[in-house]
Amino acid sequence: MNRREASKKETRQLILKAARRLFAQKGLEDCTIRDIATAAGVSPASVVVHFQNKTGLLEEALNRDLEKTLSALLASMPQDLPLLERLLHLATGFLRLYDTNRNLYRALIRQTIFEPTGETPHMTKLTARYLQFLADMIGTERTRGLIRPEVDTSIAAGAIFSLYLGALTLLFREPAMTVEMVAAVLAAMTGQYLQGIIIEQE
Repeated sequence: MNRREASKKETRQLILKAARRLFAQKGLEDCTIRDIATAAGVSPASVVVHFQNKTGLLEEALNRDLEKTLSALLASMPQDLPLLERLLHLATGFLRLYDTNRNLYRALIRQTIFEPTGETPHMTKLTARYLQFLADMIGTERTRGLIRPEVDTSIAAGAIFSLYLGALTLLFREPAMTVEMVAAVLAAMTGQYLQGIIIEQE
């Protein structure tokens, strides 16, 4: 890496560090590119050069925590628990992360979830990793004879993920809902869905 590349990388990290702090303190709407530039000690133009817009900066600023959370949840996944409890382990971990700053993560989800995949690369990659893990988990259960053989694992993973998004909506829209309350709703919804694909054991 030459000196110019090293300088660009350092500038990018300064911007991300400032953005993480200011987004957490002020939220997306009240935080401007100029605010971030001032805190990072760079020009507003430099911020725009490194990040096309505020949404892209928000996504990258929070991506490290999202990736870290997913990796930790996958590594700590209890393999001896029933499928529903393992699914809740994964979902509840993210609910707890989002609960640390609901306004900030609400902004992230709102700004990325309905956008084209090419415009939100970090969330696209994270979602794909999450869905693949769900599909693999369901596939393993199917191989063990616990899930109906005709079940498409990708479709099942998508259905379970959509239930999680529904629960996430509750967390963001209802301030009185605690993580435990939202997790209970998600458990009920996911458990009812699983009844349709699980083979009853005698």
